[in-house]
Amino acid sequence: MKINPLLFLALLACPPLHAQELLELNAAQRCIYTGALMDEELYRFPESDRVNAWVKEIAELGDTEINFEVVQTNVENVSAVLDGEKRYLLYSLDFVEKNTELEVVVALAHEVGHHANGHHFSAERRKTEELEADQFMGYVMSKRGFTMPDIEAFLKKLPSSYELSFEDRRLVVGEGFDKAGRSMQINSLPFDNNPQLDELTLPGFPWPPPSCNARFAVPVSSFAGYRTLGDVERKICTALDAKGYAQRSYFSVPNGFAIVTQLEQYNAEDGTARNDRTRWLDYPAKDNFAGVLDYLKSFVMPQKGYFRLFVFVATNQPFGGSAQRVSKDQAAAWLNLGFNKLPRSLATAPFSAGYDVTALVYEFEVPESNRKPIQKCPAPLFDAKTHLQKSGIAAGLGF
Repeated sequence: MKINPLLFLALLACPPLHAQELLELNAAQRCIYTGALMDEELYRFPESDRVNAWVKEIAELGDTEINFEVVQTNVENVSAVLDGEKRYLLYSLDFVEKNTELEVVVALAHEVGHHANGHHFSAERRKTEELEADQFMGYVMSKRGFTMPDIEAFLKKLPSSYELSFEDRRLVVGEGFDKAGRSMQINSLPFDNNPQLDELTLPGFPWPPPSCNARFAVPVSSFAGYRTLGDVERKICTALDAKGYAQRSYFSVPNGFAIVTQLEQYNAEDGTARNDRTRWLDYPAKDNFAGVLDYLKSFVMPQKGYFRLFVFVATNQPFGGSAQRVSKDQAAAWLNLGFNKLPRSLATAPFSAGYDVTALVYEFEVPESNRKPIQKCPAPLFDAKTHLQKSGIAAGLGF
């Protein structure tokens, strides 16, 4: 057989084509920034150094680790995926090249936010998870120097695929912006000795506190000999740390401060904290079943989730309760709206005669059938002292 020499030379001149590598993953649990569809077959393409650099920067600004694999593939834009225990951040190079840096980094930050928050992309938590990812994105974009008008324009240009309103997204992005601003303001100062710290003020806790709480005055003996509000704060935090309440937020109240814990699920039978993976989930879920009958019964008799959070208020001012109530989502959001520590101006303030520490407990019941929270008001499931004792916090406070 004769070979055309010109054709032979042309073939030699052509560079070899890269074989497409099939990306084997189950992408059922995912978020796609825009568009709900994904190709059935995904292929792995060469990495983009520019995208990898952006992802690294986003993780650093968001104070999170890269616990996911970054892959260029044939998705529509950017997607976060959970496949079993493995997490992925998928992106389209076509999307990267056809959009501005702001638009690409916003989409990447939103999807990184899903992984930073450990999301599972379940239908029942879709709205909550999308808004949490938006808040993370707002936090990162603020630190990166973008403005709220920049982000608002992008949210209008590329709305959510999951039926979230622009106003809801703008609100949580703004919360992320505000949190980043407070963080940068504090971190820019040496915390222990800079006079400017005296000028910093904590975000205010709703005052008087929202109604429908159970309350308990912590015995004065728990803080005997303590001289400053910082001494009081350290004892409360030691008690909280000992029982796993590591995430908390600080607010100001008249002549004092408030510490808010993370929302948790507890056992309705005895008031103890749940000791499985469901403790920090914000929706009702049963982790274990006693057997097949127990599993089948869960379909006929859906479970309820019982939630609570603690607020410790240190002040010398008497207070009652406001007519305002607080929703489960609003109460959970307190964790992200306060400072991460007590400013020096408050920590050094005297803890003198007339000061008290009051524990407030907000309870919510969430039926598994409709996921609509019901605040336990006016009759809580347990009184505040029982909650403190059953959670183990009381022992750390010495009563």
